[in-house]
Amino acid sequence: MATRKVAGVPMIVRGVMTLAGAGIEKCVLLVAKTQRPEIERFLTKYKEKDLPQITIIQYEEPYGVGPDIITKVGRKIGDRCLMINANLIFEKELVEDIRNHRMDNGDMIICREGAHPLPVYDISKYVWMTLEAFTTLRPRSIESCLRHMIEASRTSVVQKRTALNTFLVTHDRDRAVAEKSLAEAIRHRIGGPIAKFINKRISLPISLILSKLWISPNTITAVNIVIGVFSGVFVADGHRYEVILFGAILFQIASIVDGCDGEVAKFTFRCSKFGQYADTLCDNLSLASFLIGIIAGYWRNTHSATAFIVGGILVFTALITFFWMIRYLKKHTESASLVTFDTQYLQKLEKQPSWLLTFIKYGKYTLKKDVFSFMFLMFAIFGVLYSWLFIAAIGTTTAAIILTYLNVQEMLASSRKKKVMRSDLQSEGQSI
Repeated sequence: MATRKVAGVPMIVRGVMTLAGAGIEKCVLLVAKTQRPEIERFLTKYKEKDLPQITIIQYEEPYGVGPDIITKVGRKIGDRCLMINANLIFEKELVEDIRNHRMDNGDMIICREGAHPLPVYDISKYVWMTLEAFTTLRPRSIESCLRHMIEASRTSVVQKRTALNTFLVTHDRDRAVAEKSLAEAIRHRIGGPIAKFINKRISLPISLILSKLWISPNTITAVNIVIGVFSGVFVADGHRYEVILFGAILFQIASIVDGCDGEVAKFTFRCSKFGQYADTLCDNLSLASFLIGIIAGYWRNTHSATAFIVGGILVFTALITFFWMIRYLKKHTESASLVTFDTQYLQKLEKQPSWLLTFIKYGKYTLKKDVFSFMFLMFAIFGVLYSWLFIAAIGTTTAAIILTYLNVQEMLASSRKKKVMRSDLQSEGQSI
């Protein structure tokens, strides 16, 4: 089962990539001879820098582990190592929880989900090397080796956190359930009801299909840029209800497909900095096209200068909002995703009036693409889409004012702190 694919990736490779994400630098794969070529072929799909240092050790007999294999593995492992069933789908946080647990010489850490043990163990090198004598008389199965290590060592237990997703695949029919489990784990971590209960229920099944076809996340992003740009072209019609509605539908489709590139990247472990930049560019181009389309459509419908006045305010305040967001990302993070601005900045704001924090907590959802794209569609259905020109201008102006206030406040605080530090240094100099 180790080479069977779940969401386009063989389970044993899925485990390797999860370990890499948890910071594990060395990995030994104990595999049957017939499995090795397929595993090596699939690993070439990833860049070497994204992989841990991998050693593949094969055995001839089915489940036959002899002292020579124990010795080979022993040379590769450090004072302690994780031993994980290749059929277990897990998250990197599980690895971090186990590695943070204290281990004394001779210990073996067992991970449990409630009362049930999971096939993931943290063992010392000493315990592993006890298998040399155990396997000398005859080759043993991996299961027998595990039982021997448990009986021969002092064990401690780490309980898996309920929030962490794990799934053991034991039959072919389990793979579809495992894929659904992976998809649900992504969906439940999304904030906002529209994204969680509408968009993700459509995008995740599509992403699973695209993952199995090994479609590049960047290809999905490129296609989505085209959809988003054309949505603005149709919205700019200004007169025909069905054309304007079609533009709003395209923008809603772009909002749904926007989730697919990130989901495929997560399913297949192909997240990249370039992909984050491309996704951010896609979002901004789609939004810019749609908003320009609304401005042009309103003008074509009314021939009023109001379209350009309100549109100018909208564009100007949107640029200010994006400026502060991108400035934070470049200064404080390695990410190029605007989602990071929410998780690492907005959600961690402190020392602000409670009313402002509450306003930001709930008001930020109106600026999320899934929310306003859905509202655009609803307004288009009722034939009043162009009223969003004024609503969007109010929203971006409010966001620009709040972010400017917060950033100016931080800059003044930083300036005061530097003055105090200079004053303290001068005082120390005079004292010396």
